[in-house]
Amino acid sequence: MRTPTLLLALTALTATAQVDMNKIMQGRMGGAQVQDDNEPFVPNTFIGSFTMEMHTMKNPGSEPGAGWVEEKNSPMNTRYWSTAEMTLMKTEMPGDPGSSPGRQDMKMMTDLKGKWQYMLMTDDKGKKTAMKSHKKKLVMKEDPKAAAPEITVTNETKMIDGHSCKNVIVKSEDGIWTGWVAEDIPAPFGDMMRSMKGGDPDMMRRMNEVSGMPLEYEWVAADGKQTMHCYMGD
Repeated sequence: MRTPTLLLALTALTATAQVDMNKIMQGRMGGAQVQDDNEPFVPNTFIGSFTMEMHTMKNPGSEPGAGWVEEKNSPMNTRYWSTAEMTLMKTEMPGDPGSSPGRQDMKMMTDLKGKWQYMLMTDDKGKKTAMKSHKKKLVMKEDPKAAAPEITVTNETKMIDGHSCKNVIVKSEDGIWTGWVAEDIPAPFGDMMRSMKGGDPDMMRRMNEVSGMPLEYEWVAADGKQTMHCYMGD
């Protein structure tokens, strides 16, 4: 259930013009390929906008009881807008002053019907980099040996921003995802995945099992060394 992180990471990678995307994907994501998207147009199902605040933390494990430490590129703040044919993501990625890379702001607009993507990045020194390219899709190999995730929709509920949310727990080989899902709001992550057109088939199946939008969720890696907390708003 790490779809938002996956999408934002792919967006950041796509923004860099002078890299071999396929080499990066193969190294980091087990043989994924970036290809031109020539598939038929599919309109977005989520029409609207929202904000997403994502905190990533790691457990150094060097000292007993050290606990979680927030990573230097956290929190990542994203604003998402969507019409039937277009999506726009604005992402702010913090960084240490003077580090490489430092703080970066990025906007990515995807024309799903015209098959174009537009990128604008601003670094911590105010330098802007813009790029227009044909829309790409991410193709990932399905692992036939991967165990099906265990999805539990509990009876526990919580009110978040006026929405009644159900507690949903997803256990997989990667770790445990726990979310508070508002069933009255359509989930935008399928549309976000289509903006890259492709992705992990197993991940898509997991998303289809849970109807609605998670307004809060956390994910803890199976090895206990990484966790993520995400909050949706507006």
